[in-house]
Amino acid sequence: MLIKRLLLLAAALIAQPAFAEQTELSLFTGYRVGGEFDNASTDSKVELDESNSLGLILSRSYGKQHMMEFLYSKQSTYLRDQSAPAVKLLNLDVEYFQVGGNRIWRSQDMDSFFGADIGAIHLSPSSSSFSSTTRLSMSFAGGAVFNFTKNLGLRLELRAYFATLGNSRTFCDSNNQCVVVGDGFMRQVDLNAGLRFRF
Repeated sequence: MLIKRLLLLAAALIAQPAFAEQTELSLFTGYRVGGEFDNASTDSKVELDESNSLGLILSRSYGKQHMMEFLYSKQSTYLRDQSAPAVKLLNLDVEYFQVGGNRIWRSQDMDSFFGADIGAIHLSPSSSSFSSTTRLSMSFAGGAVFNFTKNLGLRLELRAYFATLGNSRTFCDSNNQCVVVGDGFMRQVDLNAGLRFRF
């Protein structure tokens, strides 16, 4: 339900004609690190394996120095126990759905930016025996777009994600056996590169 509301909000924001100065689409890939949970069965920590990520950002300008945006990013990884890092607990997809905005500093050859987004994180195990979960998340990002032409550029970005996991059971099967219990905040960091298309 939260993800559907975010998608509707993103569509409404992007469609606003009053802000219709420029629309941008950024397609990117990156490398993601971080992500730590409490293990319910061992009282130790489990963590997400570092791996590649990919995603897109759909943006629309309002004024000369601000952009509002919708972000989607996905990482396919697995959970491992820190006490036995070679053992895979379960394969897991980590998805972020966020809306927010950026402050832009423009020049002829490069656009620098800093911004923040808020939305949802969706954690989905590949095994149908375990349930998925959706929680609140936010991110901060900074970087630059190097303009090849007026409508095409190279986007480089460093983004930090923060997600609140509460203390509820996170991945449970039909017998209510849980692998992990989320506690507090989960932090991840992406280093992203991709192409920015301007319309």
